Amino acid sequence: MGLSSRRDSEEYDSYLNVTRENLLRDIADPTRNKILLDTLAGFEVARVLDIGCGIGQALFPLAVSRGAFGVGVDVSDKACRLGDEFYAAHVPGARVAFARARAERLPFASASFDVVNFSLALPYTNNAQAISEVARVLRPGGLFLLGIHHTRYYLREFWQGLTSGDLLPMIHAGRVLAAGTIYHITGRQPLHRRLNETFQTKWLLSKELSKYGLTIEREQPYSTRRAPSFVIFKKS
Repeated sequence: MGLSSRRDSEEYDSYLNVTRENLLRDIADPTRNKILLDTLAGFEVARVLDIGCGIGQALFPLAVSRGAFGVGVDVSDKACRLGDEFYAAHVPGARVAFARARAERLPFASASFDVVNFSLALPYTNNAQAISEVARVLRPGGLFLLGIHHTRYYLREFWQGLTSGDLLPMIHAGRVLAAGTIYHITGRQPLHRRLNETFQTKWLLSKELSKYGLTIEREQPYSTRRAPSFVIFKKS
């Protein structure tokens, strides 16, 4: 395993550990997720899908706390396994399920979900295919919660690498900025293995969403300039 791969693995394990501790705090104090709970206020929710779910941290406020059925999908077998184990140990009555799947090919029937959550995983997908699949599995009138990485996110990563003398984040950010620039100029996302991550902007995102009857209604209160988060509806 190379240096970059080892670093990625260690960072992912650290992320899962931190996520687990945060989820335990959320269960102990549900008001920590007040913004998400308020987003769903008055909205009928029976089935929730979380794409790039990790251990299912978003499933607790969006599904479990409302007595809904939650499904988490992730490309990581480890995340899905840990999610199963976590809920079995700490919320045994929760109606949740985990499956290994890619956003570009969701193994669910059309119009299966009332809410789809897709938090900061879109940059690592074929955006057009992933958005198409979200629109397919989301019911008419359904709610799509989406977080993206803006250009500013990767510019900051590049600058931090430059000022610290760390080449790896500079190389990573440079590739993403190149891929995103090509995507925004041509309308086609590069899918070469070295350019398989892209930034997004509200402008391009709105164009992609409109193809499938999806419309941005507003940004979430916790949205930032580097990582905007949107509330999106599918036309009834």
